[in-house]
Amino acid sequence: MFDRSIPVVGFHTLVGTHEGIDALIRLIEEGLAPRGFNTLIAEMRFQFKCFPEYSSGTITAEDASRLADVCEKHGIRLVPLLPCLGHQSDSPAGTPLPLLKQHPEFIENPNVAPDATWPEIYHHSWCASNDDIYQYIFPMMDEIAEATRCTAFHVGLDEVFDIAMCPRCKGKDPAALLARTIKILHDHLAEKNLDMMMWGDRLLDSISMGYQMWEGDRFGMYPALHMKDQVTRDIIICDWHYDLHSAGYPSVETFIKEGFFVLPSVFHEAENAEHFWKHAMEAHYLTKRYQWPGQLGGMLCTNWTHLTDEYVDNLLKAMNGEEAGDGLDAMVGSVVRALEPSYKKFKL
Repeated sequence: MFDRSIPVVGFHTLVGTHEGIDALIRLIEEGLAPRGFNTLIAEMRFQFKCFPEYSSGTITAEDASRLADVCEKHGIRLVPLLPCLGHQSDSPAGTPLPLLKQHPEFIENPNVAPDATWPEIYHHSWCASNDDIYQYIFPMMDEIAEATRCTAFHVGLDEVFDIAMCPRCKGKDPAALLARTIKILHDHLAEKNLDMMMWGDRLLDSISMGYQMWEGDRFGMYPALHMKDQVTRDIIICDWHYDLHSAGYPSVETFIKEGFFVLPSVFHEAENAEHFWKHAMEAHYLTKRYQWPGQLGGMLCTNWTHLTDEYVDNLLKAMNGEEAGDGLDAMVGSVVRALEPSYKKFKL
């Protein structure tokens, strides 16, 4: 299981190709490991053996195993991520990923043109009432978990906009649908002796907390937070906020008060990331003072661009304080550099 006695210094990234694995390994060896990162969340576009027709990338089980070897060598926990429920389409957003494209009965909002983009649609979701989807999702999860030899699995669940819309789901409580999905995924992973990680945004009331509808829920799902029999407190919550919120980030202490192990998650703006981390440290102090049941578990840097050699070159330059341009690669590297003094001093 996931060792929660050690502060998490985590890095999340997208990686979609065989060549991208080589770039990621170089990032680990030249950037992450030397800076004390101990957790890698790899959102891989996998080439499935169980269902090759639903693959969306070229990463093989052998690639994943090689990545696991490198992580093990450097004392890094490898956590694979497979987006669940939401983010079931790519660009254009109206084009479902292969599984839903070949099984349209799983699409929550089927009345969307394949070439539709925002604001006609954000991303497709799968139907939270049609459990037939798990005959595909579970083997995919199991295959990735076996290849990576992981102790925890990240199921995504972020930015779900389409819920309680299809004929199966219409009229049902969105919070109950979300909670049920969380429970199904959690119980499958628990059977495999794996901890579950997820993004926390659908459990947050965006209006009361002052968040926009990507980082908090506007569609009736957030009450699932209080359905403790289904949203169990052993789940690790990645609480992402990429914008600057001058009044603070109430979600961190909310999750801690609810009993979760929480990882504040940052992206590409160094000033925003430092501001978020300072407020997270306030929540950490209050947790100690008032003996709240949860825990600030560390921090997570995120990267939302698929890795290439050139991208990693600039990431590494920015981490080292060298000139790397003004692209996302340089910005993500600058966030790591800005937070390094703080995360190295953090204690649970």
